[in-house]
Amino acid sequence: MVDLEVVDISDERVPVGDGVSVPASWTVVLRGEPGVPGDIRVRAAYDRTLGRVVATEVSVARGGVGDEVTSLTLREVRVQSALQVSGLKVSTVSEPDETTCSGGDYIRRMQSRKDRDLTVSVVDASRTYALAGAINLPPLKAVADSLGISQSTATRLMNRARSEGLAPGLTGRETDVEGLAITPATGGPTLG
Repeated sequence: MVDLEVVDISDERVPVGDGVSVPASWTVVLRGEPGVPGDIRVRAAYDRTLGRVVATEVSVARGGVGDEVTSLTLREVRVQSALQVSGLKVSTVSEPDETTCSGGDYIRRMQSRKDRDLTVSVVDASRTYALAGAINLPPLKAVADSLGISQSTATRLMNRARSEGLAPGLTGRETDVEGLAITPATGGPTLG
């Protein structure tokens, strides 16, 4: 079992839209990663130019005498998963009439929310999209999974959010139904 710990969380918060914020930086420490004989440290930071969290440094410390860190070891490091899972822990989401919560708790809240009308669905989709995009989750898949809808419905909701000005940073390439290019994520993070 991989143990994930988040340390050195910056006090500076970066608003990414729709009540979603992430720390400016943090470090993820992974222990027990299969095929890696020691601790992995991933330094994460929000890149304002890219509009998402990136890994700024990845290191592997050998576990002890007789262990060796090689290029093969480094290939076993799942950096994106570390960014995604830690991002769900350190991000915060604020929405009217609800308590501010972590990104992971927000996704669980979306999964349990029932009887949404179209307006609420568009707002929920836009906020979920902002969260997912900031922490490197596939945004349309996150919207679909969180709201319990198909990806084509998620695409239509995001088109509506964009046209209503709820998703100002969205260019349209990611949400246009024609020519939609989405590849399903495999082996990504899970919420426990």
